[in-house]
Amino acid sequence: MESIATRRPRQVGKALPSVRRQVAVGQPTRSSRLVALLIFLLAMPFYFYVGSTRLSPYRLVLVATLIPCLVAWLSGSVGRIRLQDILMFLAATWGAAILLGQHGIDEGLQSAGIFVIETFGPFLFARRYIRDVFAFRHMVRCLVLLIAVLLPFALYENFTGTPILIELFGKFLPVYPIGEYEPRLGLSRAQGPFEHQILFGVVCSSAFALSFLAFGVPARMGRLGSGVVAMTVFSSLSSGAFLSVAVQVMLIVWDKVTASVRRRWAILASIVIGTFLIVNVFSNRTPFEVFISYLTFDADTSYMRVLIWRFGTESVMMHPIFGTGLYRWERPDWMPGSIDNYWLVVAVRYGIPGFVLMAAAYLSVCFGLGRLRNLPCQVAQCRKALIITLCGLAIAMCTVHVWDAPYVLVMFLLGSGMWIFDYSNRIPLARRKTLTRVNSLIPTCEDVCFPADRPA
Repeated sequence: MESIATRRPRQVGKALPSVRRQVAVGQPTRSSRLVALLIFLLAMPFYFYVGSTRLSPYRLVLVATLIPCLVAWLSGSVGRIRLQDILMFLAATWGAAILLGQHGIDEGLQSAGIFVIETFGPFLFARRYIRDVFAFRHMVRCLVLLIAVLLPFALYENFTGTPILIELFGKFLPVYPIGEYEPRLGLSRAQGPFEHQILFGVVCSSAFALSFLAFGVPARMGRLGSGVVAMTVFSSLSSGAFLSVAVQVMLIVWDKVTASVRRRWAILASIVIGTFLIVNVFSNRTPFEVFISYLTFDADTSYMRVLIWRFGTESVMMHPIFGTGLYRWERPDWMPGSIDNYWLVVAVRYGIPGFVLMAAAYLSVCFGLGRLRNLPCQVAQCRKALIITLCGLAIAMCTVHVWDAPYVLVMFLLGSGMWIFDYSNRIPLARRKTLTRVNSLIPTCEDVCFPADRPA
């Protein structure tokens, strides 16, 4: 008769394939077509008016789904309410309250409503419609497909200076204005279907790490997708978009090179902080000014961004709590009103509390996902891809302001990883016990994907 000791591995072996499948890919669910619809509508360059309210196709989707998503969130059907949800809700409501307080009900209500719809709406949309690894990969593939469709138009624009999509829709509907900027590297900058070339580049850069790490099988399709994304980003000839991809590439390389190093992400954070402190101590310029001077194409752009940072921070100090809303911010008369820094725009318009809430919501998603342990490998890959993407975008948004569709995409990506927090709760209790029993016998995602983070 077999002993218990000899019988247990055979029983565990029988349960192992189903457990692996369960934790690797999650319960299969049908991805909503609304995810694909929203992603492709983000690239529509036209808008229209209902009364005095300007609406875009993607705004119609967000307006139509806001209440159902809100009900699903409050009822707990998309997982329990978490700190990240609360911070995002507070950031949206604080910004809306500032706009109402600064401009009054008559003038500020429309802006406040749009701000809530474009901030909390896409976050909740992703919370409801992206609930597992299947839906997440479906979202990644839709985003890569959109960029692949835009690539031929962008290349044509590089050589001719003609944004075909804007001109095509402009024959029938109001569209974004065509920007006229000096060529770079002998090429016209591709604007694509967005309001500015840099917005086009930043939107495309958001799919680089996602396609490289989370596209799914076959893996070569993900590599091909990241190549298409990189080529489309290049067509924008925008330093902010280049910076986003560069940060993502460096983080992917660091992840591969230091796979066997303990505390590798803490080491990387220490290197970044140490570099910041060294520049701050030994340079006669602030770290931001040094950072900007090396990451722009020309000296004029660099100098103007430094001035924007100086006068923008002074404006924040003059209006630290309630900001300036949409009124004119404090600056010399000869300076343009645009601020090429999303985080500074938030602080200027909504005060330091608005900036703190938005930054805390952003960072809580990144750090919260990063602290999760014992995730299945495929889920961990999605988590890693999203965190790297958000890091690249966060750095790029220090050099560019995002609004309209690109802003909605950022908020959508923040919500697209919230399902990972609830992932273990969807594994049935019996399977969870089986998984616990076999964890010592099979490699988990921490052994395969993050071996250096495992305790000795």
